[in-house]
Amino acid sequence: MNCLHIDPNTLLRKIDPKLRDFNYTFLEILKLYEIPVEIYYHYLLSNEEYKLKNIWNIAVNRWNTMNNELKEEPNLLNSSYHIKYNLNHDTIDDETLNDYLNEFIMNDTLKGLFLCNIIQGFIIPK
Repeated sequence: MNCLHIDPNTLLRKIDPKLRDFNYTFLEILKLYEIPVEIYYHYLLSNEEYKLKNIWNIAVNRWNTMNNELKEEPNLLNSSYHIKYNLNHDTIDDETLNDYLNEFIMNDTLKGLFLCNIIQGFIIPK
């Protein structure tokens, strides 16, 4: 778990009780590495729905910033990681967020870890 900023098992005590029920699936690829993805799903379900777009927008903003900073890197330009994503200014629900994040990850472990670190930043802000 060296790719994660914080051990996911320490996050659970910082998360509020769930407000809704929904079966997120966007991090399923990480279960192969025994990462407890349910903690991240629980966090999303413990937030008010109107805050879900913030998760998407922060992830997109950081991804696009990374792409801009590495725009001169030839390996990035020729890779599947050189993709720009759009912000969302409308309220989104669990199903829509799950769809967006599944489309973002596309079964890519690196992108899954990227999202885990983004969500960790919401749970324990720096």
